[in-house]
Amino acid sequence: MIDRRAFLGTVALAVLAAPRLGEASPGTSPRVPRVGVLGEANPIPWMLRTPVVELECRWAEAQRERLPALASQLVALDVDVIVALGAASARASSRSTTRIPIVVVTDADLDEDIPVARLAQSVDNVTWLSAPSEAGIAQQRLTTLGRLAPRLRRVAVLFNPDNGANAGAVARLRGRALASPYEVLPFQARTVEDVERVFPALARDAADGLLVLADTLFTVHVARLVELTAEARVPAVYSARVFVDTGGLMAVYGDTGEIIRRTATIVRRILAGETPAALSPPPRSRPQVALNVPTARRLGLGIPPTLLARTDVVTIL
Repeated sequence: MIDRRAFLGTVALAVLAAPRLGEASPGTSPRVPRVGVLGEANPIPWMLRTPVVELECRWAEAQRERLPALASQLVALDVDVIVALGAASARASSRSTTRIPIVVVTDADLDEDIPVARLAQSVDNVTWLSAPSEAGIAQQRLTTLGRLAPRLRRVAVLFNPDNGANAGAVARLRGRALASPYEVLPFQARTVEDVERVFPALARDAADGLLVLADTLFTVHVARLVELTAEARVPAVYSARVFVDTGGLMAVYGDTGEIIRRTATIVRRILAGETPAALSPPPRSRPQVALNVPTARRLGLGIPPTLLARTDVVTIL
């Protein structure tokens, strides 16, 4: 899951290494490049500006029907590049302009995002890079947990229903239930008290595993969540390394820093004069895996050598 606050800041700083657009004439100030950012949700209540690049952010507040009008606003502002977060933003941007370069950041694993690759191949002003979304990576968390806990059958999914990415991930997991060996049991939590009430229900519903989706609520209360999971003695997979560092069993998470760097590099190259059609999409980044070996041993879980070889961070103390 992309941390858009870090994403925006890094894109702004990335153009420090790029040549200025429209070099200034003697006695005039250099032109500051403008980068438009279009997405479905607004993670920050302000618009970032720096002396190096100006970001114009437009968020649909989870109302996709607003994206075409917001894309048109960015086009009217004559931004130099549009960064479109997700397939719906990509479609809205590409229909609004064939002139302004568009960089699409999307998840090619999601069915609705697959046509983005074809869009980039057929439209000269669009390029893209593939980044795992929460919905895409949730399925990988479930599969990875199943490799560590081969007896896994009924998996509780802890999510915040007010988080659109969480809701989408749960819908996708349930939609694929017929093709999966696991039964998905969704549990909602909006507060830490809700989280605490979930764990007695895990035993009642005979859940033998737990998948925790990415949400600020769970990260803020990481210690309490890991403590409750340890008391319940269920194997759990989380959304960030901090859970493993705190004693949790396993985490599968996107490398946000890598996604940010790749996006910033593409923006910088376009601002330097390259065309989207000439840019090859960078290879897809793979999720990171962190594993706490002592926790696995306390749960009586053997660690398959193939999983250990795939793990990026291993906690052994």
